[in-house]
Amino acid sequence: MSDGQFWAAKDLLDDARPIASRRHARAAEANYAAHIGRVGALAVSLGIGLAVAHSSTGVAAAADGDTDSASASSSANTTTAGPSTGPSRTSEADDAGASDSGADTDAGDDSDDRADEPSDDDPSEETDGASTDDPSDESVTPSDEAVKKRFPRLHTRPAVVDTPSLESEGTSVGEEADPDTVDAPAVAAPPAAPPIQSRSAARKPVTMSVAESVPAPAEPVADESVTVSLASAVTSDALAPLTDPLAPVSSPLNDALLAYVRRLITHTFFNKTPVVHSVTTEQILTGQVLITIDAEDPNGDPLTYDIVQPDTGLVFRDPITGTFVYTPTVPVIGDSVPVEFKVVIRDDSEDFGFLRVLHSVARLFGLAQADNYTQTVSFVVDPIVQIPPSVIAVGNLLPYTLGGDPIKLLSIAEILDPDSDSLKSAVIKINTGRQTGDTLNYVAAEGITIVGTWNGVDTLTLTGLASKADYEAALKAITFSATDLGLLGRGVGITLTDEQDVNGVLATPVLVTVVPGIVIKLPPGILALGGLTPFTLGGSPVKLLSVAEITDLDSDSMKSATVKITAGVQPGDTLNYVAPEGITITGSWNGTDTLTLSGVASKADYEAALKAITFSTTDLGPASRIVTVSLTDADDVTGLGAPATLLVLPAVVIELPLTVTALGTPVYTLGKPPVKVVSSVDIANADGGQLTGAVVTVAALARLSGDKLTYTGAVGTIDVVQTNAYTLTLSGAASVADYEAALKQIAFSATQLGLTRTVTITVTEADGDTNPLPGIVLVNTLTPLSPTVTVVSLPPTYTIGKTGVKVASTVAIGDLDSDTLTGATVKITLGRQSGDILKFTTLAGIPITGTWNGTDTLTLTGTATKEQYETALESVTFTATTLGLLGRTMSIDVVDDSDLGALLPATVLVGVKNPDRPTIATVGATIVKVNNTVKPITSATIIDTDSSVLTGASVAITANFKSGDTLAYTPIAGNPITAVYTPSTGELKLSGTATIAQYKQALEAVTFKATQVGGLLPTRTITVNVTDDSNLNALLSGIVLTTVSLI
Repeated sequence: MSDGQFWAAKDLLDDARPIASRRHARAAEANYAAHIGRVGALAVSLGIGLAVAHSSTGVAAAADGDTDSASASSSANTTTAGPSTGPSRTSEADDAGASDSGADTDAGDDSDDRADEPSDDDPSEETDGASTDDPSDESVTPSDEAVKKRFPRLHTRPAVVDTPSLESEGTSVGEEADPDTVDAPAVAAPPAAPPIQSRSAARKPVTMSVAESVPAPAEPVADESVTVSLASAVTSDALAPLTDPLAPVSSPLNDALLAYVRRLITHTFFNKTPVVHSVTTEQILTGQVLITIDAEDPNGDPLTYDIVQPDTGLVFRDPITGTFVYTPTVPVIGDSVPVEFKVVIRDDSEDFGFLRVLHSVARLFGLAQADNYTQTVSFVVDPIVQIPPSVIAVGNLLPYTLGGDPIKLLSIAEILDPDSDSLKSAVIKINTGRQTGDTLNYVAAEGITIVGTWNGVDTLTLTGLASKADYEAALKAITFSATDLGLLGRGVGITLTDEQDVNGVLATPVLVTVVPGIVIKLPPGILALGGLTPFTLGGSPVKLLSVAEITDLDSDSMKSATVKITAGVQPGDTLNYVAPEGITITGSWNGTDTLTLSGVASKADYEAALKAITFSTTDLGPASRIVTVSLTDADDVTGLGAPATLLVLPAVVIELPLTVTALGTPVYTLGKPPVKVVSSVDIANADGGQLTGAVVTVAALARLSGDKLTYTGAVGTIDVVQTNAYTLTLSGAASVADYEAALKQIAFSATQLGLTRTVTITVTEADGDTNPLPGIVLVNTLTPLSPTVTVVSLPPTYTIGKTGVKVASTVAIGDLDSDTLTGATVKITLGRQSGDILKFTTLAGIPITGTWNGTDTLTLTGTATKEQYETALESVTFTATTLGLLGRTMSIDVVDDSDLGALLPATVLVGVKNPDRPTIATVGATIVKVNNTVKPITSATIIDTDSSVLTGASVAITANFKSGDTLAYTPIAGNPITAVYTPSTGELKLSGTATIAQYKQALEAVTFKATQVGGLLPTRTITVNVTDDSNLNALLSGIVLTTVSLI
């Protein structure tokens, strides 16, 4: 570097004069630099010593500027005033810290002041580095002799400092300086010095001087003050001795060390809290969420991040991109999951030892701010999988009888939706066999808020947010009625929509049978067993019945029930009834032997009401009482009474053992969903009505590998553990009713046929007692049944050259244990000829596709209902190019969801024939005067057995044709036929594809005209023929005669 650009601080001192402290520097005696030379050296020594002593990781990066900028920044840190333009947000500041280089000009502000400054490479962008008062060119560097000659009273050296122009700072010469600012001595403008290019600030040369030993001038030079920040003054004073412009050029290591020390001082005394500008989130396909936190430290300190983990997942920070990644503990399915966690953003990674104490003191006095900032991040994780709802439904096993009462549409309705507890709607639609007068009716049961809407044609829509159990009850409450017999059956589809607006993939099909006949009212029946707990004289009333199962094949509601003590009655006997909650049935006791229940209610309500009856007596009498229970259904049909016996014991305390009575006749079909083991279970004699456990197992006898018990119910107060494939263990203190409900949710499945399996049920009460005799249910297994396929339509015939003919216009598919099929084949088994083709076009709404092997087989694939496969097979068409001998024999087979095909595929015979020729018959015998016109064809009859359209016709004068004879045709509106007449041959040709009726109309519109009689034979013979769409003509042409006369 040249000496013309830098001055040492010591050169600003006059060693011959005593140094005095002054607030405002004067031109006559400027001792300002004395502080830089003494206090600055001490501060730098202390700062470097502390930094080296306490730093084990101190690293600083020098700026990319040249050595000029490093030197210039030392001066700039001493005198620059004005606000900083604000911090710069960079990824380097977030991860590794922004290294303060020698280009920084303000200890309190960030280094981005350069954003407002001109480029180092463009001198024209410099701020007022050479003011308009400078007379010299920027390329000229004045010598010391020139300066002394112009200012004889001053011995000066030029120095470069960072300062804004007077105009930009708003302070003019002569204004009074702010008492909180540091004033620079007034200077006279020397000849312009070469501009110092720097990346940190625009600079202009300013001359700082000390007075020589001469008297002060008579007129003092006006003061010029420059405002600097406190942080800039402190750090600049500390670093000034190390940036002596006369010293040799410093090494990059020294620059890095100075930058590091400066940042430590700034952070210790003037730290700013980290700032978060924005937080953005983005969920990706894996279900993870990417969080971007735009954070920066105003001081340029490196940032570190501490993550306070959320409860529902794990968050980590990608060290390469700086992105935070949230991973859920469990994949989110069904409902969305809200997530919240916190990130502590820190800039104290370089606080070491004693510097932390100084930093705390600076924060106490309000000079520094907190090191840490806590950012709360909140977002919602959307589910990655939503399982559609489905329903296992079985139609009413009894048919609907025309003229009878409506019947329940469903006998079974089990809704499956693993990720939803509620449904939003259900659509029940009559898809096949619908007749005018068919009606689906729905009346909501008490306590169910689901609303039904019937469109009056074929669809019932249930709406309202409700539980799956409520929708099951609503589906079972739907009734069906009809006024027309139709095809003896209706195919109904059920589609569900859950609370996440996910629709079922396929409509569940059910079948309702409609039969004619006389309405037969069947009586209700009941299976009743007396209470297993005998009444002890003097004790509390006991349940009269332990089992009450009502059956009525044609009625779902009962009107009344009579319970009468028919044997052993005593004067003190009493039957008491208190209606269970939610049941509207009332009871009336006659005071002697009969209790009457009344009120229209469901069979289930009457079963609960009968089980609620209690017995008590004051007289011992016989050891038992026999009661008879009889029912009257909603059709006023009364059934036979069913007896039940209840024991009456003397006042002896006897603890009866636990008993488990299980009812069920499950039959499992291999390959199908598991079946419920028990339909009803009754547990008696539990202490306090409480149980603590139960074990359900498939007994070793007849058990085979692949046998399995599963629990299909919801999680409740009872824990269910799969001990092994064939054993379930239930545990937890709960009521008898809760255990009975849990046992009903156990299902059985198998992979082998085998013998009848025995499933045993053992329960445990609080004192450890178990039932001595286990409850037993027998489970049978069946192999899946093969489907059946039948073609009930007449054999089709294909005409060569025509469009394809449907192979089977009516197909019936049956499968007693499957509602869906997975494939079907249509194969030419006999008479196949080259050019034969079977074709299937995909149908809208039916998930079935077809593949033709190019020779003899069309294969349909896709899981679909039987009705959908019937429709697909009925759309298959056949075409051929050769006649063959005896037509084609084809077979149709189907495959169900157990991969079984029909035992006997359906057979179809398709005839093949050549196209038939058309026939034409004409009537016409007309007389026409010369030069007049006449329509020669009075009537034309055209017949074509295999074509409905024609492509052409000809009308020709074939006998006694004379010159001047003319045939003409005028086009008819709406008729596409045109005509061309050839005068030399007397032939009129009609052309255009049109119906037979249109060609008949055109032929009858043809006109004839003659210009001469033609000698002795005035009669013309006109021949008519037609051509069909197979390009065949009639074997015999039609003939008409027209006679020409002069009068």
